[in-house]
Amino acid sequence: MEDEVVQFDHLVHWVPDLDAAIRDYRALGFTVQPGGQHPQFGTHNAAWRLDTRYIELIAVRDGAAARVAPDWPEIDATLRAGGGVLGFGILVADVRETVANLRARGIPVGDPQAGSLQRADGSTKVWHGASLRDGPGWAPFFINYGLPISDWAARFREQGFPKDPWALHGVMVEVPDPAASAGWLADVLGLEGLRIGKDAAEVPLPGCDIAFARGPADRIAAVTLTGPGAPTGLVAGLRYLDTGPAAAHSPA
Repeated sequence: MEDEVVQFDHLVHWVPDLDAAIRDYRALGFTVQPGGQHPQFGTHNAAWRLDTRYIELIAVRDGAAARVAPDWPEIDATLRAGGGVLGFGILVADVRETVANLRARGIPVGDPQAGSLQRADGSTKVWHGASLRDGPGWAPFFINYGLPISDWAARFREQGFPKDPWALHGVMVEVPDPAASAGWLADVLGLEGLRIGKDAAEVPLPGCDIAFARGPADRIAAVTLTGPGAPTGLVAGLRYLDTGPAAAHSPA
């Protein structure tokens, strides 16, 4: 993907109860807005949005529809444990082109799939996405919303995002081997500048650093924020940490 523009899009935070999670996020100080329903997946969502980047709060609304998803066992286990993150999205210019590029490099990836969100106002948002095969549980997927990235970003500038004075700095993944996990991610995304330490490693993904710390969980454990009054705390299995007054990242 060396010739493509890739940047962080969103984190998928599965929560057992959407209304309760919205209340908990807002109690910490996040400006969380209701989203809508995914009829084909049996889920509904809300989001804390910065710009094109956001944290998605997602919960099961229709258990019968959700249970037919191929990744339902992982979702079910996460929800039974109180919630947590299963993967993150990478915004790309063209999902089909991304899939072709990955396959040409021997990286297993599924076919592009369409999805939609039905908002409370009756409007519909459509996207195309593709997921890696045989990757770790925290692996990224690829997404585009039917517009060039510059046009998609302009929509949120016009709507006055961000709403909060702090910003997303990074995501922390707890893994048994930080160097190996970071190397795998950097290779998949075609990113340079990989930073490796004794018990930690970091991939500088535009819009959000992906940091790896040594531990047994093998999952995304925390989000780091920066800026005045950045919230800290735990919501449905995901911890928020304040990195201090360092400069915030912005999309490429």
